[in-house]
Amino acid sequence: MNLQLQGDNLNLIKTKVIVFAFVSNLVMFKRNLRRGEFCQFPLLAALKKNAEVAEDDILVYCHQLEMLRADFVKRFSDILSMKIPDWVEDPFGNVEEVETELKEELVELQNNEELKPKFTSGYHQFGYSDN
Repeated sequence: MNLQLQGDNLNLIKTKVIVFAFVSNLVMFKRNLRRGEFCQFPLLAALKKNAEVAEDDILVYCHQLEMLRADFVKRFSDILSMKIPDWVEDPFGNVEEVETELKEELVELQNNEELKPKFTSGYHQFGYSDN
């Protein structure tokens, strides 16, 4: 995640996706540990095969994952709670859901055949910037 949050092509939308995915993975890791599924933790799986993992240890690991998740949610609360309007992610979508002030510009944008291929190439090509 650290490397994903670095670089010139990063924007708030990508940042939210990366942080949300990491937090979601922590929830999944904790759930899998509680079930005794260690596929994300190969060293722990090897220890389990040799019966070297105590249930109390698993509970400690689950607690640590929960603390890490809570810390990330707190640290990135502004990013995670950020509302991204649908038209920002897909300006070629339904304009009926958009604020009245933006409809005219979005209709013009949606009918601009020159911009459509640029949007499918990504935000950076389309003209969204971090500045």
